[in-house]
Amino acid sequence: MQQHFRIAGTGGYLPARQITAEELDTRLGLTPGWTRRHTGVHVRHQRAADEHATHMGARAARAALAAAGWGLRDLDLIIDASTCQQQPIPCNAALLQEELGAEAAGIAAFDVHATCLSFVAALATVNGLFATGQHRRALIVSAETALDGVNWSDPASACLLGDGAAAVVVERDQAPANTMAFGYETYAEHAHVCEVRAGTHRIPPDTWTRERDGLFRFAMDGPRLHKVASRLLPPLVARVLRESGRRLDELQVVPHQASGPAVELLTRRLGIARERVHVSLAEHGNLIAAGIPYALHRAGARIPVGAPLMLLGTAAGYAQAVMILTR
Repeated sequence: MQQHFRIAGTGGYLPARQITAEELDTRLGLTPGWTRRHTGVHVRHQRAADEHATHMGARAARAALAAAGWGLRDLDLIIDASTCQQQPIPCNAALLQEELGAEAAGIAAFDVHATCLSFVAALATVNGLFATGQHRRALIVSAETALDGVNWSDPASACLLGDGAAAVVVERDQAPANTMAFGYETYAEHAHVCEVRAGTHRIPPDTWTRERDGLFRFAMDGPRLHKVASRLLPPLVARVLRESGRRLDELQVVPHQASGPAVELLTRRLGIARERVHVSLAEHGNLIAAGIPYALHRAGARIPVGAPLMLLGTAAGYAQAVMILTR
């Protein structure tokens, strides 16, 4: 397929409050060094009490716009690509537009929600919309308040997560010369490997009790998830590579920043040279949907304009995606 966009600017934001791996080891009564060894996360950031997802998202958005040399009135589309919802309705994108101020009024705004793969799904959505000529400049924001929903009685998942936001602005290429390849698969037989069961209509918030608290918090079967991904992701990578006509050894790779062991397993299983893999997990933890765009932003000039790039990862669902594009 044609790539109908170019990346014009990126931005990221991490809250000031930091929680070190050593602090978590002490807080949770873990053996010193456990968090670093098992998660690969050295420090994560936690939002302040008055610092909501839209505040973080707006900071990242303004940074991306500044990098592109754009103002808000240059946009005609805002997509929120986050897992965490600030409230049930309206959508996150409407609340983000409110945070950005009156200058953003009237810009089309909606959410693309695919948990950890929300940014990749949003970028594919934008490519399709640009192909129709309906939009020309879009802002994609992923802002996550993951630490609000962790289950501290489960260190294997709780010690992974962090708060933060990332944003990317893209512009329609009116004479596209680059091609891209995209594959997205869902295997719902593994839907409950990673989930938050309660808090919406099926198990409403007013049914919460202390005994049922775990239903309202993030739960993951990490070993099973790794086993599923190890089996299903490599064939998808191989297929998308064939469709793109690219070789793996010519690509810069930005994976979902799931955990240190997960990225290491992915790199080894797929045979990707480590110097081509862009990982910033140790600095911020698993940022859910913001992980891929934040790592892309963090990589900066190490992925030059015009470089072939692969974005890939897994998500609750169980879902997996691979996108090969030109930076």
